[in-house]
Amino acid sequence: MDVTEKVQKAKIRLLQNHPFYATLVMNMVIQADQSIDTACTDGEHIRYSPAFMDSLTVDEIAGVLAHEVMHITLLHHCRMGGRDLEQWNIACDYAINPLLIKAGLTLPDGVLLDPQYANHTAEHIYQLLPPPPPGEKPPRGIGDVKPPPPDQSDTQNELRTKQLVQQACQAARLRGKWPADLDRLIQRALEPKVDWQTALAQYLSEISQDDYCWTKPAVRYLHLGLFLPTRESISFGQLILIVDTSISIDEDLINQFAGEIQGIIRTFSVSLLVIYVDAKVQSVEEIDPEEPIQLHPKGGGGTSFRPGFEYIDQQDLQPRAVVYLTDGDCSHFPDPPDYPVLWAQFSMLDFEPPFGQVIKVA
Repeated sequence: MDVTEKVQKAKIRLLQNHPFYATLVMNMVIQADQSIDTACTDGEHIRYSPAFMDSLTVDEIAGVLAHEVMHITLLHHCRMGGRDLEQWNIACDYAINPLLIKAGLTLPDGVLLDPQYANHTAEHIYQLLPPPPPGEKPPRGIGDVKPPPPDQSDTQNELRTKQLVQQACQAARLRGKWPADLDRLIQRALEPKVDWQTALAQYLSEISQDDYCWTKPAVRYLHLGLFLPTRESISFGQLILIVDTSISIDEDLINQFAGEIQGIIRTFSVSLLVIYVDAKVQSVEEIDPEEPIQLHPKGGGGTSFRPGFEYIDQQDLQPRAVVYLTDGDCSHFPDPPDYPVLWAQFSMLDFEPPFGQVIKVA
């Protein structure tokens, strides 16, 4: 049979055995492309090399198609940011191939698999990947993820993708073949993005509300014999930002966060202290609210949430609030402090700290 017929049979096989992946495949424009080595997707198209597909069995082609739509499911085409495209593809492949094999799909020989990357997000794996040796080509997977089509905004593309994934979830549940191992990952991918700037502004506004002062009674009520407190504005105090600088943290994300927090500290006229922490406090710097924020992260080791809070206690800083920027890939917590803590988590990992509020920022 020719390659077009093999691809068609692979789609039918997915319909029979893996309706979740099949529903997504059926919503893609699938095209042969002589210019590529294996296969690729931009979230709207799946392109494949006829020679590559013709070298595979029907089951392996089904695995390649599922591989491509798994990139789409986890929004890898939308989450690339400014990362190196080749390294991003390697990280994404290491993230999804174990999931596809666990789901019972057949993948071709040579796929990227490494147990050290199992159960990690693509962003985390990207940071863990060693640089390719000079003069050597990086390993290639069985299908790449490309940036979304240029005629769509990031928001439009992500919204369309999430709608397709929701349809695929419904189709799989109706057939009783919902991929339970992917349930949490998929649900996290479908969560709406938080407007981080608005969320932080609201949070700071809530904890800086005016207070009542009983040492200054309200004069207007004294003639009535009523001793009532005066409502007075309290000082916001210092905001402390703890930045997780372990190896899993992307410097681009830190710089993006710096830009977003700039307007907030100006609005509240907040002095900002930044503590860089991996497994220990690496450096500390003060930020003037009137000066452009430029963070200077130091670290790159393991992760512990304790050192930053211990530093605050040792220096008796008494912050009005602490914002902790992290991917949440750690379970070493201190005792709950007596000041508000906001965890700004940017990964899809499960993260339930024993204190504070959590906002997903990406």
